[in-house]
Amino acid sequence: MKLWYPALALVGAIACNNEITGLEPPSNPATETFAPALNVNIAQMTKLPSGTYIQDLTVGTGAEVVAKTDTVWVTYSVFLKDGKLIDSGTNTKFDLTGNLIRGFKAGIVGMKVGGERLLVIPSDQGYGSETQREPGTGKTRIPRQSTLVFRVTLLKLHTADSTPGTTT
Repeated sequence: MKLWYPALALVGAIACNNEITGLEPPSNPATETFAPALNVNIAQMTKLPSGTYIQDLTVGTGAEVVAKTDTVWVTYSVFLKDGKLIDSGTNTKFDLTGNLIRGFKAGIVGMKVGGERLLVIPSDQGYGSETQREPGTGKTRIPRQSTLVFRVTLLKLHTADSTPGTTT
């Protein structure tokens, strides 16, 4: 009988994993309230088939991000719905073929260089049920099932099979 104790302890530990037990449903930006400073008005935004919401704040005039675009350089800020800034970057290079959240990838398609866009990304297009923690401290940085709000300015892009003159 004592042989079963380690197995039962393992099952209990898995069942009590705070990443799964008591998991809230995925976020739904259409029913959420956003900090006024974020200037999010879901009713004025376009909902993509993926569930990500977009709104062009400034329409760019340069090359356009297409499905085949592999690299972008952006200035961005990302917030939680309560207005807390959780990340930002200036002239940051992102490999769109790499490990980026789906909502970000979907949300910048159609942007033109020089444009600024607001993205509201539901949790199932972001980090979902995974809590994101601060490196080193382990403190929660992004709670599970969080809606993310991005402000993105597209500075430059590269599309591998572009015709001459379209890579910016």
